[in-house]
Amino acid sequence: MKLKLFSLFAVLALLCGQPVSAHARRTSASTQPTASAQTTASTQTTASAQQLAALQPPPTGSGNDRFAMDVNCNLWSADQTALNECSKDLDLIAGLGVGTVRLGASWDFMVQADGSTLDPNKVAFLKSLLNAARTRGMKVLFQVGMYAPASAYKCSATQSPPSGSSPRLDFCDAIFTKYLGSLMDVVLPFTADIELFNETNWSFSATDPSYGNPNGISGYILNRSKTLYSEAKQVLNTKSQSGYQTVLHTQGISYFYNSAYPNNGWKPPAGSNLIQATDYIKAMGNNTMSASSPLNTTIDVVDVHPYFSSSDYAMLMQAFIDTLSGLVPNGPKKLWLTETNNGTNGTDAGQLAAFNQLKVMMNNGSVQKAFWYVVRNGDPSNGEGDGYSIYDYNRNLIRPQLAAAIQAYTASIPRSERFLSGSYLTPVQ
Repeated sequence: MKLKLFSLFAVLALLCGQPVSAHARRTSASTQPTASAQTTASTQTTASAQQLAALQPPPTGSGNDRFAMDVNCNLWSADQTALNECSKDLDLIAGLGVGTVRLGASWDFMVQADGSTLDPNKVAFLKSLLNAARTRGMKVLFQVGMYAPASAYKCSATQSPPSGSSPRLDFCDAIFTKYLGSLMDVVLPFTADIELFNETNWSFSATDPSYGNPNGISGYILNRSKTLYSEAKQVLNTKSQSGYQTVLHTQGISYFYNSAYPNNGWKPPAGSNLIQATDYIKAMGNNTMSASSPLNTTIDVVDVHPYFSSSDYAMLMQAFIDTLSGLVPNGPKKLWLTETNNGTNGTDAGQLAAFNQLKVMMNNGSVQKAFWYVVRNGDPSNGEGDGYSIYDYNRNLIRPQLAAAIQAYTASIPRSERFLSGSYLTPVQ
């Protein structure tokens, strides 16, 4: 319902028909790796991946540990100062007794200027951030964020490619899968839970190419999302061959309005495009209870972002749950709220009232995990100020009732269920 969070992918050289260099064409057979050398290198790579896979914590989202928290620190400098700021936010979260966090990185953040490969400095920074969570015993949901770099759109299939980073989903498939594969090599040693994108059903441009879809850009986004989930699943399945566990989450689906309840929630401002959360999940389920839909064959967990007042919260969440249950023939689908709070009353009392509604849903098992947004807004440029934060920018506690309620709730769950321990505290090299 707000933020871009961090964005995602790239890697491009082969995709756009780049010619092989003259030097490469002149390279003699004698300089090429022998079959034996290639086999040895492949074996070493496989062994290394298997060693890293052994470091991966098990997937989260089962048991009584259902409460988690979002982190919104400013990564862009990718230096020690940024790491220190993010680490301080992790300490605030741990101080509330919360042991699971949502971290992420954007495509345009993670790649070099040409968009063709991961930036080694950004990789090192991301690993340091993930290790900061790991050494604190924190479980991680990793969000593969948007904005894609302009170079990710440079292929013949993309119409009117953007000139800069963009939230459009019509980037080049081969670039996407290559980038995602590289990113997962970095991330999977830290977590099995991967969330693909953030709120692409909200505030998109009506003038973006829709590629002849009869329902325009909304129809294109829904169909394209199915394709991207399938491609992401194929990447994750490949990583599973090295021993990684992988759990593919939907994007965090923006949810603040439901036309079946026009007097509840809040309507999007004029000119802001919205695919309603219930319509989005229906489309992923092919609008029917079909075992062959992407919802049932590809997606492991549904992630949604409810932002409702305490008086609307339970009713509108139940509407989404009922919609979801009508699409899954093989029993309930896991449901995570990867951002949530009181979207209309930001006072301490208002946020506490929404948390109390959320607590009921966690206690009765309606949701398997819920991430409160947000511990602190470390990026004032997003325009949110301290409107959603438990601590202000300078880390002063500004919603003490909410903080006390969170601490009381987490204290009711054994620490051993909330935090990792043992070998999972050891940094990943």
